[in-house]
Amino acid sequence: MSDIDSSSIDNDAIIDRVVENIMGGKKNIILDATILSTLMACPRLADFRFNLSLQSINGKSNSLECGSIVHKFLEVFYGSLISGIKREQAVGFGMAAAELYIRGCPACTDFKPTPEILKPLCGHRANDYPGVRNTPKESEGYKIGWHYVLDTCDQYQQHYRNDHWVPLEVEVVKGEVLYEDDEIRILWKSKLDWTVDTNQGIFPVDHKTMKQRRNTNSMNNQFMGQCMIMKTRQVIINKIGFQTSLKPEEKFIRTPIPYTAARLIEWQSETLPYYAKLLLMYAETGHWPPNFTHCEGKYGNCAFYEDVCSGDPGMREENIKLHFYVGPEWNPTNDDED
Repeated sequence: MSDIDSSSIDNDAIIDRVVENIMGGKKNIILDATILSTLMACPRLADFRFNLSLQSINGKSNSLECGSIVHKFLEVFYGSLISGIKREQAVGFGMAAAELYIRGCPACTDFKPTPEILKPLCGHRANDYPGVRNTPKESEGYKIGWHYVLDTCDQYQQHYRNDHWVPLEVEVVKGEVLYEDDEIRILWKSKLDWTVDTNQGIFPVDHKTMKQRRNTNSMNNQFMGQCMIMKTRQVIINKIGFQTSLKPEEKFIRTPIPYTAARLIEWQSETLPYYAKLLLMYAETGHWPPNFTHCEGKYGNCAFYEDVCSGDPGMREENIKLHFYVGPEWNPTNDDED
């Protein structure tokens, strides 16, 4: 059994969604960067997030909400350009989408399909425009205000107004079998923020928002997975800074992350199968051990640290009910993507 037991929650949810039996008893495992990175960080956290589908009642952090606003602007802005819409109008569409993300769309937020209504009446994907809960209009202390986030979006589009990169795709999900042996077959899924033609090649681009400048870690499952999916040895990080003291050329930087073929092959042939088989073991035994070295991160403590893990084990289920709710299931197959 899992460390947390609840009659209303299926603790085998992740194994049902990402693992299936195929011919000869072989396991077909579907992975993405979110599941793999969480599993590597802390198996108990993977249990909470993907088996129990637990989400904090306090909502996303201010940093995540601000990043989501920018992602929505870029998705709609570049998507409009790809559709042939003029740049000025595409900027307007992107800003309108960002503002709707801030306000929230009642039709698609917390939408649950029924046999009669499979998609929200607004035409959006479920929870596409959830609104913000921890982001005020104006910046307050360490919290960034959404008014400044919108201003940052405008600064971004002005800074790249003469951009020669050609956008090809936005928010596209791609999958490919990256590993297979006698026991398992691994289907890797990548969600690409942006795919561009830079005149030097076609590369995946990942948008990253940040409050302070920092180096990008190339030991990243998301980046290596995107390179494998796109058959390239380079991913580009589109850095978007929220610093008020920096000039646009210092806030908006596009950093290439190159990989050698040997690094990608090592990740594909050693790292992926090791953790895929570890996932199978955790799921089959029902034991998801905690990793105490992951309790504290650069953005603060894990969401479960104070209210769940550091409390009395006998009170964990009660504390989960008080501080968390069962949200939408994480779907690595991305069946709801258009």
